[in-house]
Amino acid sequence: MKTLIIDRIEGEMAVCEISVGNFADIPVSALPDGIKEGDVINISVNEAETEKRKKNINSLINKLFKD
Repeated sequence: MKTLIIDRIEGEMAVCEISVGNFADIPVSALPDGIKEGDVINISVNEAETEKRKKNINSLINKLFKD
């Protein structure tokens, strides 16, 4: 699981520490509502939802090229 620490918020961007000494600017709109400086956010992959989306896309592709 990946962890982000909100270092500071500058306007519409949150400066996040992604590992010791490494930072990334992430739009505040892409983060959970109500975040503030010092918050720790855990990021993980939702494997079940990923698989569901892959199956749906493959189904659509198969329908498109079926004929």
